[in-house]
Amino acid sequence: MTPTRRIEVAESLVRTHQGSVRGFLLFLGCPEGWVDDLVQDVFLSVLSSEFEDRGERATAALLRTVAKNLLLKSRRREARSTPLEGLDRLDDSGRQDLLERAWVEFEADDGGERYLEALRGCLTGLSTRQREVLEWRYRAARPLSRIARESGMTEAGVKSVLVRSKKALRACIERKLGA
Repeated sequence: MTPTRRIEVAESLVRTHQGSVRGFLLFLGCPEGWVDDLVQDVFLSVLSSEFEDRGERATAALLRTVAKNLLLKSRRREARSTPLEGLDRLDDSGRQDLLERAWVEFEADDGGERYLEALRGCLTGLSTRQREVLEWRYRAARPLSRIARESGMTEAGVKSVLVRSKKALRACIERKLGA
């Protein structure tokens, strides 16, 4: 492949799949501060190998696998005190297949916009405390102990808020999407 053609392939690959890789990493619970670096590492890793385009679906699956593995590697290297819930079990092929299917369904034909619109609407229906706890846990990747300390709750209370909030969000999203 000529250098010019290789650049064209790289640009097309990034343009087509960057948003999906970024969303998948966030879906797995990747801290926002890591996302951009990991997305870049995913494409560098794939493009530095003998990448062969085998269609959009196969390429997307390859990129998700590389993204998941790089996130796991980063988590292990950082020795985070609060591992992502279940991420350490992603080597289990059944769980990986489940997450893959969930992500592919989420993206559907609109890149997940319909789902995200429903999620945004449903978040407004939660209490301020519920939104804060979700934000701290999933966007800021704070450990339960810190959330409990900062919110004046017990860890069990924080867990309870998270469980109830996620259950309410799931029900609301399913209603909005007609699932």
